[in-house]
Amino acid sequence: MKLNQLRALVEIAATGSLNGAARRLHVTQPAITKALRELEDECGVRLLERNPWGVVPTAEGATLLQRAHTIVRELERAQEDLAYLKGSRDGKLMIGVTPIAGTGGLADAFVEFRRRWPQVTIEFRELGINALREQLRSRTLDLAFGAFPMSPGDDIGTVEQLFEYDTVFITRANGSFAGATTLAELQAAEWIHTDGTDNYPGTIRAMFDRAGLEPPLRITRCTSYALFYGLTLLSDAVFAWTRHSLAETEHGHRFVELALAETPPPPLRLYLFSPPEAQLTRPAEHFLDCIREVIAGRGAKASTGR
Repeated sequence: MKLNQLRALVEIAATGSLNGAARRLHVTQPAITKALRELEDECGVRLLERNPWGVVPTAEGATLLQRAHTIVRELERAQEDLAYLKGSRDGKLMIGVTPIAGTGGLADAFVEFRRRWPQVTIEFRELGINALREQLRSRTLDLAFGAFPMSPGDDIGTVEQLFEYDTVFITRANGSFAGATTLAELQAAEWIHTDGTDNYPGTIRAMFDRAGLEPPLRITRCTSYALFYGLTLLSDAVFAWTRHSLAETEHGHRFVELALAETPPPPLRLYLFSPPEAQLTRPAEHFLDCIREVIAGRGAKASTGR
C-alpha cells in the first residue's frame, strides 16, 4: 500500500466524492481514480460504493479506513515534528471536548497557546463520550478533555484527572425560586438536566424521597447544550452547575446558588485523554502546558480564597 492511495481513501470517505477528494489533495480526479483502483486491486475487494448520497465505504473499506486514518495522521504528525526541529511553528492540532468541559479553562489555555503558536491550525470538536473514544483510538484527535462525575475508564486512552469542580443547585437570579431554601419550595420547579442516562433523575427523586417529599412534577432532559442554556434563562428552572461556572462565566452571573441543606450531585472532574501509546506533537505538548498553567492558577486562587 502506498501513502497516496491511503490519502485518497481517507479524503473520498471524508468528502463523499472523488471530485471532493481531488480538490482536497490538489490533484486531478483521474489521479484519485487511479490510486483507488490500485488500492482495490491490491486488497482484492471493493472499498467504496455509490449510494444516493455519494461515495461511501463498503464493510471492507470501513475496516481499512480506520487504519488509514491513523497512518495518514501519524505521518502528518511526524512531518510536523521534523518541521518544528527546523524552526517551523505551524502544524495542526485536533482537540475533542465533551460539552461542559469547555468551561474548564480551555478558552484561557487557547488564548495563551495562540500567543505562543499563532500559525497552528486548531480544531475543537464537541463530542459525546463514544465518539470521543473512537476518534482517540483512530488518532483523529491529538487530545481530548471531558468533564464527568467519575472517570469513564482507561479504555478511552491515557487518562489524567486535571481538576475537580464542586457542583451546586442554581436558578435564575430574578426567578420565582431564587430565594428558596427547602426542597418543598422547589417541587413545582422545572428541574432541567443534560444527563443522557437516568442517573440524574434518579438522584433528584432519591433526594426528595429522603426529605419525605414527593418528587418534582417536572424533571426535563435536554441534551442540546445550546437549548439547555436558553431554557434555563427563560424559565424558572433549577439545575446543577459547577460553582466555577457560576462565579467565572458571563452566563453564570444571571443565576444564583440555592441555599439548600441537601447535598448537591457529585463534583465534576475535568479529565485529559490522550491516545494510547501515542507520542504527542509539539503543539499538543504546548497546549497541555497552557491548560496546566491555567489549572494551577485556579488551584492557587481557590486555596487563597481569592
